[in-house]
Amino acid sequence: MVTNELTIYLAGAALVVLTVESCAKLLNRDSFSITLAVYVTVFAWYFVDPFLNPEQYDYIPPFLISQSHGQVLIFLIAFRFFMRVAVRWVDSQDVVDVKPALRCSETANVNCHAHSHRDRDAGGDAW
Repeated sequence: MVTNELTIYLAGAALVVLTVESCAKLLNRDSFSITLAVYVTVFAWYFVDPFLNPEQYDYIPPFLISQSHGQVLIFLIAFRFFMRVAVRWVDSQDVVDVKPALRCSETANVNCHAHSHRDRDAGGDAW
């Protein structure tokens, strides 16, 4: 097991920073929890498993382990970028909101129907 390579420390630092960011966003209800699940999985597979099963990594040359951590670093950066793009794309889609339907059932209004989350009333307020 190689622990003196720079890439393992860079990938580990990126993972810690991204996990803290994801936790902060999750606490502010500003993010999907899928990002946190991905970061925990990456941590378990690439940073914990080599210490739990070192005999499985004995035959791998040190430079390949270093390259694999470089690939993990690239994945983390790409995942962070593409998750932001995916969230913006999902937010831009016309999705039916369930809140008007809940309000309709609470008030028993016979003229209620589900409105898009982008719909506005005459005053400009969201439904």
